[in-house]
Amino acid sequence: MKRKLLILIAAIAMIAFRNTEANAQVVVPEKPVPPNVQMQTPPKPSSAHVLIPGHWVWSRKQKVYLWVVSTWIPEKEGHKWVSGYWKELPKGWKWVPGHWEKIDKRRYFFKL
Repeated sequence: MKRKLLILIAAIAMIAFRNTEANAQVVVPEKPVPPNVQMQTPPKPSSAHVLIPGHWVWSRKQKVYLWVVSTWIPEKEGHKWVSGYWKELPKGWKWVPGHWEKIDKRRYFFKL
């Protein structure tokens, strides 16, 4: 019985004190502005590619958001690309990264 209790306490402690840096929201006081540099979009490699617009990426090493230029990536079947955006929070701004979203192919007789 004591052994089970010790295992339970150890498990709870590991969950409570785990490194949360990977899950932490990185909030900045002001929304960064994209660089004022005109870069040409590279030509589309094929009709099976999707343009991922320039976007922000958090650099843990430099502790700043870095701008990544637009690029083409292969389509993901049954999905569409949703661009990232800045979300305003009470203490500042957080970048919500772009992601693939599954396309709902069900048909409805009414609008949802």
